[in-house]
Amino acid sequence: MKKVVFTIPEKEVVVVIRKGKTTNKKISDGLPLVQTYTFSIKQWLLASTKTGFSMKQFFELDEANCLDCPYSGNMGAGGCYTHKVMQYSGFLSMLRSITYADLTPLTRTKQRIITEMSSGAYVRFGTYGEPSLIPEAVVDAMVWVSKTWTGYTHQYNKDWAHKYNKYFMASTHSQKETDEAKELGFRSFISVVPDKKVKGVNCPASKEQGFKSNCASCGLCSGVMGKGKKDVWILEH
Repeated sequence: MKKVVFTIPEKEVVVVIRKGKTTNKKISDGLPLVQTYTFSIKQWLLASTKTGFSMKQFFELDEANCLDCPYSGNMGAGGCYTHKVMQYSGFLSMLRSITYADLTPLTRTKQRIITEMSSGAYVRFGTYGEPSLIPEAVVDAMVWVSKTWTGYTHQYNKDWAHKYNKYFMASTHSQKETDEAKELGFRSFISVVPDKKVKGVNCPASKEQGFKSNCASCGLCSGVMGKGKKDVWILEH
């Protein structure tokens, strides 16, 4: 397992980029993959200095790293697929392994290691947290050396996030939102309830498709610069 940690002080976030294997067959083809995690400084402080808090309290501190995502804890509703005990336990373990001395900004050495980790690998941007908070230069370098990548952003309608359309899909939830994202230059990954009709390709790694592929092998969710031209949809899970 390889890991690089850096902070973005002005955004009050901690970025963790880690390479290793996963048991999630929906995501992985069995080979080591690179995954990105973006936590708020507040989440790191809570995890590393306190005990006895609830999962709800942890995810309520995600304003800096999840922004106004409708499934974030700070927006009140929650409901993100990462808000589960197994993922939460992993996040706490990860954050508690990060010392104060590790909380330093990105350096050339760190960027070089991240790029080397990504070479020939599947890169999963946004395993937790908003991936468009990661500097574009880092994302671009990872993408260019990777075998394939996927990434999603709920920030597609923000001016500062438009440049990430090359790498990430807009996370949308209706045909109306998808059409709006297209006007901004994004392809979309549409999460919908069963009775909604949307245009696009049904995710090959979805339950409704019988998990006939996995994210590492498919790579359709790779923005306008990656693989595929159509939007991709999946039933809410």
